[in-house]
Amino acid sequence: MTRPNGSVRPLHADRRLRLLVVLHNLGIGGSQRNSVDLAAGARDLGHEVTLAGPPGVLQDVIAENGLPFEPIEELSPDNIAPTARSAYRRMRELVRRVQPDLVHTYELTPSILMFLGPHRSDDVPMTMTINSMSVPDFMPGTIPLQVCGPLIAMETRERSGSIGILEIPTDVVGQYPGYPGGDAFRAEMGVKPDEIMVVAVSRFARALKQEGLETAIRATGRIAHQHPIRLVLVGDGPAMPELQALAAATNARVGREVVTLPGLRVDPRPAYESADIALGMGGSVLRAMAFGKPCIVQGEHGYFKVLDRRSAREFRWHGFYGIGDGGTGEDVLVRELRTLLVDPLRRKANAEFALELVRRHYSLQHALDVQLAWYRKAIAEHVRPSRAEIARTIAGVGTYFAGRAAGRIRPDTFNSSERIGPGIAAPVPAWFDPDLDTDTGSIDIANARTLKMPAARRPAQ
Repeated sequence: MTRPNGSVRPLHADRRLRLLVVLHNLGIGGSQRNSVDLAAGARDLGHEVTLAGPPGVLQDVIAENGLPFEPIEELSPDNIAPTARSAYRRMRELVRRVQPDLVHTYELTPSILMFLGPHRSDDVPMTMTINSMSVPDFMPGTIPLQVCGPLIAMETRERSGSIGILEIPTDVVGQYPGYPGGDAFRAEMGVKPDEIMVVAVSRFARALKQEGLETAIRATGRIAHQHPIRLVLVGDGPAMPELQALAAATNARVGREVVTLPGLRVDPRPAYESADIALGMGGSVLRAMAFGKPCIVQGEHGYFKVLDRRSAREFRWHGFYGIGDGGTGEDVLVRELRTLLVDPLRRKANAEFALELVRRHYSLQHALDVQLAWYRKAIAEHVRPSRAEIARTIAGVGTYFAGRAAGRIRPDTFNSSERIGPGIAAPVPAWFDPDLDTDTGSIDIANARTLKMPAARRPAQ
């Protein structure tokens, strides 16, 4: 492998890797925390790991894990040219100083900066992870790409570089049933012993999150007179003022506190442990599963569904998310909540199944094995980008940011229900079986591009 300084370091299967992991931000969020956990896991296995990204609250977690951190300016879509130039120069300086065997970038802007910077100019190998519900078509096609679910991989455009699946990893060692602090959190929230506590830990983003959280507040208000329910929404974000106002109005109407918003918790594990029922999507649901909680999966446009053995196959394919038939889904959520509120045996059975599922398919150790194998694959498959690919990428990125600046393209376009809806609406392919004792991370996407393939031709697991 050619190094930035012209030297060559041969790659052996057991050789210690020098890795630079670049995050898109260090705010509280599932993908960011998972990337820190994976980086710490790689370091614990003897690899040299440096983290970089815009400063944020997760810096404390990075420091607690003893990982080196390098700040990189966050790109502002409203002031893209100056911030991109500064971040571009910083990325090149950092890569030349660290001299990594591989740079792993998360999400759009770090990946584009790395591709057009050190990967193009210094021939530094890279891989990228996109955890959105869809992958932008302009992302460079030669770069090995990881996504967080099989449906997303199948929906991604054909590309010359490898595409792999790293399903959302969950720490099932540091998160477990009986984790200390749950009782203290319930007491802090003022939850009575006979109250059934529904917990959602979430970013209070306007896109993807706000609609479902508001529905949860309204549904709780509707059933609070019949059931001893308390809804606790843990988090913060742009939608906080609206959620606080709706919660206050709901509490006033019911005549007691049935909705509580305690704010952001850097360590939300006691909140998860305190729950009798968990509500959420994606990584938030998986973390609740690690604590052995019965779960309701939240999506968009009125989608809510209980996680159990019947729904697990759908959720694994869709990434613990869904799109409803429209409206708020308030009636749907009221129905799903009631099925769990009135049936403690069902809550217990669903909790046991959730714990079994997350330990089997989503453990952090399993994800780390997949990730390190992927790193070696990315290094082995490294190619220098062609002028044509560079030109296509620059043109695509320019069109995207120009569209955002002009208001023609929404910031959440790659998570929009309009873009991902057709894939969600399609049936789960017959070859996909979540109960296989194998790894969906090794699906051969090249041989599974058509969802209509017969079961006899399903890809190797």
